[in-house]
Amino acid sequence: MFKKSLVLTLLLPLTLLAAPSKRRMLDELNFVKGVFEIKYAPLKWKEEYAGFNLDQKIGEAVYRIHALPSPDLKEYHYILKNFFNETKDYHVGVSFYATEEASLPFQIKGAEGRFFFVDIDRLCLPLSEFPFSVGDEILFFDGRPIQEVIEELRKQELGENTEKTDLALAEMLLTNRRAANGEYVPSGPVEIVGQRQGANSPQAVELEWFYYPERIEGFDPVIRCSPNFSNWRLNPRESVKTEKFFERLMLFRGWQGSHVGCSLSENKHALGARVSFIPRLGKKVWSSPKDSIFDAYTFTASNHKFGYIRIPHYMGDEEEMEEFCKIMKQFQRTTEALVIDQINNPGGSIFYLYSLVAALTDKEEVQAPKHRLMLNQEEVYMAISILDALEGVEAVSEAKEVLGETLGGYPISLETISLMRGFCNFVLDQWAEGKVFTEPTHLFGVDKIKKHPLGNYSKPVLLLTNPLDFSAGDFFPAMLQDSKRATILGTRTAGAGGYVTGTVYPNNTAVAGFHLTGSIAERINKQPIENLGVLPDIEYEPTAFDFQNNYSEYAQKIIDTLLKII
Repeated sequence: MFKKSLVLTLLLPLTLLAAPSKRRMLDELNFVKGVFEIKYAPLKWKEEYAGFNLDQKIGEAVYRIHALPSPDLKEYHYILKNFFNETKDYHVGVSFYATEEASLPFQIKGAEGRFFFVDIDRLCLPLSEFPFSVGDEILFFDGRPIQEVIEELRKQELGENTEKTDLALAEMLLTNRRAANGEYVPSGPVEIVGQRQGANSPQAVELEWFYYPERIEGFDPVIRCSPNFSNWRLNPRESVKTEKFFERLMLFRGWQGSHVGCSLSENKHALGARVSFIPRLGKKVWSSPKDSIFDAYTFTASNHKFGYIRIPHYMGDEEEMEEFCKIMKQFQRTTEALVIDQINNPGGSIFYLYSLVAALTDKEEVQAPKHRLMLNQEEVYMAISILDALEGVEAVSEAKEVLGETLGGYPISLETISLMRGFCNFVLDQWAEGKVFTEPTHLFGVDKIKKHPLGNYSKPVLLLTNPLDFSAGDFFPAMLQDSKRATILGTRTAGAGGYVTGTVYPNNTAVAGFHLTGSIAERINKQPIENLGVLPDIEYEPTAFDFQNNYSEYAQKIIDTLLKII
């Protein structure tokens, strides 16, 4: 059994990359500080909630840079990543130009102080080479108790934000590291000690990290140009489409957008996986085709008929909404209640989120959350551009010419146009008053979500949540809970409460860019979603028994709750 410390493994001498001087690093930190002051909406909230003081945290990062014996990009990246982690914000993060990464072809999850294999890629790890199966327990990782390793990863890599969310992310990080995220990347052999169900003694297996080396030997300045705004006044309507003003994303910074539309290698525990680890809940009567967008089915339990649909993420548009509404119309006719599974949801687009809520409301309208925005000239430019594009629009056909048939599946109407104009004028008025942090307002003026014209489900809804529900995955349960539309079963969501803004700038420190939270949203009770997340109505966390018995207790809890709410 290897006795190496994980810390020692992570801190093995790294390839020295051509790096700028300490002065350049310090100048960049000062630039980052300025961007935070201009664009980071939750700054005051973070001081109140987490004691985050921008000057103090920048000062600590400056001290760490001065303490470096000589400039080293990998060490600088880790310092920068730690600074962003100090915000305790799942929207905030920095990424780097780096190719080094490593992985092991399995995934684990923990419960009750124990950890279990929940996914094993048998193409890479056949049973003859890796005798463990899903549900077996992992005890040691590289010579150390697995619980100790996970806790160390949580503290070193994630910044101690929401405990259960950080723990779940650390479990994922155990077998998947990327230098592009500022993570230390291991290589070489690693010993896994586990115990099979029913076995009397542990068993050890040595694996080799799947390691991809750093190929960028030196870093040249990366020049990124701002969007070309030179011709927008010649065609303001086309500008609104090309500049994508309405793509206010609410998305976990660590998720890879390339996951949309792929099978994620059949790993049902991956963020955004089309099919989740929730087992089939009863005798299936109907199910959606395997090539459909949504995993959905109807089933019977205790002589009742229910529906189930998986919402893996909120990165959808018209095609997704057409299919979703079609399924909702069918469920409305054939079921007594609906299970919505949004566990491990990385978030997505605000208008697609609103579209889904519109297809689920049992009321004429549902109130949308309000946001307080950080304003700068970019936001003012956006407001002016939209107003110019909407000038003279007096018919729905003209509105669709400007905005498209829908916004993320959300229907376009003249009322939508009026609300957007009001929002843009609000931005301009706040700016004229010298306010860079606005009063609470509804994004793009959409204050109430009305029933979707393509289909609607009005019967009882049971929504499943967990700590890996981020951003739009926070907003969706918040809106359903605040409107008393759904019963929520599971654990607290992550608490990423606003939309995301990005910053890219020329540099030779291999920084690809960073993301900040551009707004801070509040629920009907005025509480922020940021850091607080959404508490379930009925708390349930998968148990050790669940991991070893195909989540049978979890499934029974879902059925029992369905029978209570119908």
